[in-house]
Amino acid sequence: MNKSYILYTLAFILLIAIFINDMPNVKTNFTKMQSDSMFLGDNVTLRSTKSDSFNNKSLKDKITIVFFGYTSCPDFCPDTLARANKIFKTLGNSDELQLLFISIDPKDELDTIKKYVEYFNKDFIGLSIKDNRIKELVKKTGVYAKKVSSTGTIDFYDHTGAIFLVNKDSKIMGLYTPPIKDNLIISDLKRMIN
Repeated sequence: MNKSYILYTLAFILLIAIFINDMPNVKTNFTKMQSDSMFLGDNVTLRSTKSDSFNNKSLKDKITIVFFGYTSCPDFCPDTLARANKIFKTLGNSDELQLLFISIDPKDELDTIKKYVEYFNKDFIGLSIKDNRIKELVKKTGVYAKKVSSTGTIDFYDHTGAIFLVNKDSKIMGLYTPPIKDNLIISDLKRMIN
């Protein structure tokens, strides 16, 4: 009787070990990136559309979707922010999730950025590229942004359409590249915030 008890216990432990090791890795729909540095850099504090002291602590304990664009963009930026708003609504506007819009246009004033992002969602946060530290961030993240034309006082830019993901430790964890698929982002974010 002792031998069968020991055999059943060993078999049970072996099955648990096999199950744990054979669990499929959770597939993500974004390109994974490893970053050892904080998203905004150490000791960087900026003015945002929500706060005079936006820094890495503002990113802590939240999954942050980061999008680089500009307020006079005629197509891609408003489409991306409208879709992000739908994603946020689908996820119930979770307190664990935030969107950070960083303008690549030096003409975009913070009050203009605030009106722009809050048109899509009152909780979206904006930053201006006027600060040299944001210019460093653009370079650090590999974001492409180039002025291609002007009409009157409006400048048009060719820019990266990727959406970056910053983890709860304020580090870049990955990015989504066009074509952006809302359902895949929703699937990933549900796993991350639950």
